[in-house]
Amino acid sequence: MSDFLPSDHLRHAPDASGKMRDSLFWQTTLAQEQIGFQAYLYVTAAGKAGFNICVWGQGIKTVVEVVQDEIPDAMDLDALSFAGLTLAKTGFGQPIQLAYESDKTRVAFEFSGRHDPFSYRRNPDGLPAWFAVNRYEQTGRIVGFIETRGRRIALDGTGHRDHSWGNRNWGMPQHWKWFVAYTADGRHSVNGWVWMARGEWGSGGYVAHDGVVTPIATIHQRADYDDMMGQKRLEARITDINGAVMEVTMNRFGIVKLPTGDALGTVIQEAACLATIDGAAASGQFETHWHQAYLDHLV
Repeated sequence: MSDFLPSDHLRHAPDASGKMRDSLFWQTTLAQEQIGFQAYLYVTAAGKAGFNICVWGQGIKTVVEVVQDEIPDAMDLDALSFAGLTLAKTGFGQPIQLAYESDKTRVAFEFSGRHDPFSYRRNPDGLPAWFAVNRYEQTGRIVGFIETRGRRIALDGTGHRDHSWGNRNWGMPQHWKWFVAYTADGRHSVNGWVWMARGEWGSGGYVAHDGVVTPIATIHQRADYDDMMGQKRLEARITDINGAVMEVTMNRFGIVKLPTGDALGTVIQEAACLATIDGAAASGQFETHWHQAYLDHLV
């Protein structure tokens, strides 16, 4: 835990610019049902807050709920409540509790980490300043439920979360791929991130086996896309800092395009996937970042 301060699970103070942004994310992929689920929250030092819930995959109509609001300065991440969302117990080692309710969707879950949170600062390529001041990633267990469109979906398996803070420059990266994959029992997992900015490539993330987490040194990857540049498949050869090699494949069964609406034309697409980790059955999520003008050109 030397990568983090004991208070890093809370909101962060503004930097020299007078601004700050915390973002938190949770996801799980239900392999048997072929359903993807994610929840994303951001809070700024100016009191702006936003939240989205996404449910998508096979046999279910895609659900994307987005809420925006303002919160008081005194409201922190371990006791957050706005617009139908409640978040509690975000401290390291605590089982995080999140619930959301609207007239369309109900969600409640508890997330417990399977290993210590991981910082991209531990990777040889480090954490680019345009992305975050710091960030932690963590695979764990998620237990709860989703109710939407008259259907109740039980959550009881492996999932993933992250929390980053800093003023992200969305225009700096030209492209990135972020992915997480895990076996059903959670014993084996991988989180990878490949980015391109200013014409330079970098990578980050970890591999985890039975709770032992090792930083990634390099990721060699190839992706396939559909006619609209939605990601379909990822093949990644991952080498950790000890020289061990892992082979990961990810095959999409559902994709959702997140609403960003920023002036830069940022496009974030999330693919829920069936996967393999060194040939073992797994599942997970594969995200891409693009700029709309470049996507239009490719399409």
